[in-house]
Amino acid sequence: MNLDNQQTLYLQIYETIKHDIIENKYAEHEKLPSIRNLAKKLGVNNITIVKAYDTLEKDRYVYKKRGSGVYVNNLNIKKNILEEEILMETFKYGKLDVEGEINFANSNPNGNYFPITKFKNCINFVIDRDQEKIFAYEDPKGYAGLRSIISKHLEAEKIMTHPEDIQIISGAQQGIDLITKSLIHLGDNIIIENPSYSGAITSFKRGGAKVIDIPLLEDGIDLKNLKKILAKEKISYLYLMTNFHNPTGISYSKKKKLKILELAEKHDFYIIEDDSSSDLYYKDKPFSLKSMDTGERVIYIKSYSRIFMPGLRLGFLIAPKDKLKYISFTKFHTDISTPGLIQRAFEHYLSSDSWEIHTKKLRSIYKKKFEVAYDLLKKIKHLKLFAVPQGGLYFWVKLDKISSEALFLKALQKKVGILPGSIFKLDEKSDGWVRLCFADVEIEEIKKGLNILKESVEELYNL
Repeated sequence: MNLDNQQTLYLQIYETIKHDIIENKYAEHEKLPSIRNLAKKLGVNNITIVKAYDTLEKDRYVYKKRGSGVYVNNLNIKKNILEEEILMETFKYGKLDVEGEINFANSNPNGNYFPITKFKNCINFVIDRDQEKIFAYEDPKGYAGLRSIISKHLEAEKIMTHPEDIQIISGAQQGIDLITKSLIHLGDNIIIENPSYSGAITSFKRGGAKVIDIPLLEDGIDLKNLKKILAKEKISYLYLMTNFHNPTGISYSKKKKLKILELAEKHDFYIIEDDSSSDLYYKDKPFSLKSMDTGERVIYIKSYSRIFMPGLRLGFLIAPKDKLKYISFTKFHTDISTPGLIQRAFEHYLSSDSWEIHTKKLRSIYKKKFEVAYDLLKKIKHLKLFAVPQGGLYFWVKLDKISSEALFLKALQKKVGILPGSIFKLDEKSDGWVRLCFADVEIEEIKKGLNILKESVEELYNL
């Protein structure tokens, strides 16, 4: 091992051992040299080796046995590499690019709805106002002005939180990854809904957690199943999307939300609440699990991507103070901070009446789309809706005796994109489910696309 004095020594040691593990130069569970022996061999002090081994353990390349030593965790590395290969196969479903396509796969808002002119004015305003400050690094927690206005907006959601308890993040996926890197340890048990968001499943598994899925009912996860698991296992976290769930569109009942909070207190676990669609309600405005959280059991992630401009990559996270400090530390070491120009411009946008005007407009547009799609879906034989959503962007549809992958390919041939249910399953088996999203399609496209889907189902059914 050749060490270069121009680079931090412990990182050189870390990178060398990491490379050797990935290249299978160590046997499975092989014991690494003791701290003292390796330090002596390399001519460095013991602290340098301790830091290298600690970093390897944090990144799941090794594990420690108290009183015994440090061991290679290359079984976990091989598992991660295998999962990456599988994910690369499924990733293509979310990146459909067919000329003339009607895309029910994409969950990003249609670009025609972006308030570009108003946001451009916000950018120009804050550049004039803040001058050079706008191009400097922001506080790793986020621009103070943005955290302050978010705190005020949250009061209407019945979430009372101080700006210091808010962490600005670059979208919900970064929030999930920061939680994984900061709080989740190798072997931790994490419960997720089945089906669930694939990005969360991947992040937790790559972080070394044991992911346990629980079936989703029309009003939330199956509590009987949850109680059985809690009676047998020590659970660290429960990951939920309580309002307008992705992919099913369901919302948790108030009774079930309160019961989950009660179980979290009783069994000492934390809840990760992923909220990306609650602004898109078509009837009553829903309240989050966080708004009912009196025991600081909920880590709340909010993304603006479903209702604003997703390319801005904006969101925030709220967590108990003892956990937020680790998340903020990890955020700093991930990308230092979310770009200040975007944060400051968005703060100015939120401070005006533009946000309320924009969200009200989007709810009206999406409600009309939802009604058209729902009326057409009800008329397609061999399809059955899991539930009738009260908001959000998704329909979760069961196929009768038809493979979802077969329907995916058949519809794609006709230039209509959908997502097979396997994307949202821990076991990667679709069981005949598909997700349809109407975010990026106009009403006439919805009509045409669902008629094509109807033809595709009938063709497959009559084979």
